[in-house]
Amino acid sequence: MGVLAVRHDLASAGAVRAELAADLTAQGVPPSACDDAVLVASELVGNAVVHCAAAGRDLEVSWDVGDADITVRVTDPSEALPAARQAALTATSGRGLAIVEALSAEWGVDVAPDGGGKQVWARVPVSSARGATA
Repeated sequence: MGVLAVRHDLASAGAVRAELAADLTAQGVPPSACDDAVLVASELVGNAVVHCAAAGRDLEVSWDVGDADITVRVTDPSEALPAARQAALTATSGRGLAIVEALSAEWGVDVAPDGGGKQVWARVPVSSARGATA
């Protein structure tokens, strides 16, 4: 299991991508699954930064590698639930959750019962990732 605390800043997505890619590669995760998990993590971090009013508070990013999937989680202090949007063809944003949904076997949100924020998670398949072979 990997855990990384990052600042509530868009630049944090780059740090998450680098750390996650290095860890998954070291664990022997196929490159296509690694790419998918890194993109999903980046989108989840970006969404947390853009849609969570938590300046000055850290986000926690964690991941587990199983035989069948990689579970990526981003925890933030906001209780606001993510909502998929229909982005216009010319829009430069608004596709994050569509990307997460396309690359994940499933995704969801767990809200802390004490009002302590939420955790958005996604399970990225290892064996059926784009271009992977059995």
